[in-house]
Order: sequence, then C-alpha cells, then structure tokens
Amino acid sequence: MPEPCIEEITQDRVGGPVGHEGAPGSGALGAVAAVTMLPPDPSATVVWRMTVSGESDVLVAGPRTKAAYHASKELPVCLRMRIRPGWAMPLLGTPADDLVDRVVPLSALCGPSALRLGERLATHRDHPDQAVHLIGRYLLERLPRRLPDRFELVEAAADVLSGPGTVADTARRLGVSDRYLRRVFRQAVGVSPKHFARIARVRGVINEARHSWSDAAAGAGYTDQSHLIADFRSLMRVTPAAFATGQVPLSSC
Repeated sequence: MPEPCIEEITQDRVGGPVGHEGAPGSGALGAVAAVTMLPPDPSATVVWRMTVSGESDVLVAGPRTKAAYHASKELPVCLRMRIRPGWAMPLLGTPADDLVDRVVPLSALCGPSALRLGERLATHRDHPDQAVHLIGRYLLERLPRRLPDRFELVEAAADVLSGPGTVADTARRLGVSDRYLRRVFRQAVGVSPKHFARIARVRGVINEARHSWSDAAAGAGYTDQSHLIADFRSLMRVTPAAFATGQVPLSSC
C-alpha cells in the first residue's frame, strides 16, 4: 500500500450502488438506496471503474467543496483511492487547486501511461487487491525523490485543522504567518485552511450523528446545534433532518 500518499481505499459493492461511506441508503442515516451521496472532501481521489460493457478507465476526482447527490449506477467495479491532503501535486503533477470540484481522466494529467494503466486494470476485475497494488505502484513511480519542505508543513497543518484548532492557532503552532499558510495550503490541498476545517467537522458529524445530532455537534467542536445546522446546510446542501431521511437534491448529471 502506497503510504503515506494514500489515506483510504474503498470499493463499492459489485452490482450495487456507487456510493460512499455514510451515503443515504448505506447506513442508519439513509433512507434512499438509489441515491449516492458524495460528501464534501478536501482530498483528491483516484477512481478506477469498469462499466457493464467491460470498459475500464481511471479518473481523478478533485477536492469537493460541497456535497453532491446522484442517482446510483450499477458498475461491476468501482475502486477509490483517496489521496492524503497535500500529496495530489507530487503524485499527479497538478496543483490541487486546479482540480477543485472537477472530475478528469487520469490520462489528462499523466498522459498515455494512464490509458495503459486502465487497460491493464481491466484484467483485474475479479482481483481488487491486485488492482490496488497496480495503481499504488503507478502512483509511487510518479513521486519525485525529494518533496519540498512545504509538504511537511501542509501535512502538519491538515492534522491540526482536522481537530478543534483555528487557522490562526495552527499558523502560530507551525511558526508561519496566516497568509503564508493560506497560500501554500490552498495550492497543495485545493481549499483554504478554514474550508478544510469546516469540511473535516461536517464529515465527522456524518460519521457520528446516527447516535445524536447534539452529541455530534459538541464532539466536532461546534458552539451549539444551530451552528452545526448552519454549517451542515452550507456544505451538505440540506439540513441535518432532511439528510437523515434521505431528502436530498439530485444532480442533473
């Protein structure tokens, strides 16, 4: 596994809805099995998918600033490798802020070698572990031998901002100015430090809210439940109550 570049690897169920953990229909929060929920995400994700007709392609989903909801599709294979924040640029050769809210073919970033990767992956339809190894090796081979110092800074900032720390506190803790942190963080991660922290809180709430919205709000660092509702609605595009019952806005695409 290509640590520390990859933060999470997931595979959608064969023949089932293309989804994400916490999606409506996949857990206690959901009530609509035909809807795929993609939460806001500060990370880029490499996605390998195969269609029913046997076509194989590799995509890059850039950082997502707000939740997206789509009618689910049935795919024989859909494997997701979530890139750790700050590592998209050295792996893909593109600043993360150029990928925000976009989905592009990996070949558009890495050239013909990515097309050949998709062709090779087609032979691993029934062997996802081998596919993970193949994609991981491809990504690792693209890493430069030496990473700039700012990547260590960005990774440290992401760790701090995933908790209750503010942007100002994070900058002081890391010994840099707010302005410098915002500049290098946005380029490396794709979103501002403040938006990163908001997304991290909402994602934490999604994972915990099946027990209690008020407890989830307190645990995520919200001042009160109204603060949670306002932030949740801004990023998830629905209120917590609507989300919990699967009343979500479907995208037209």
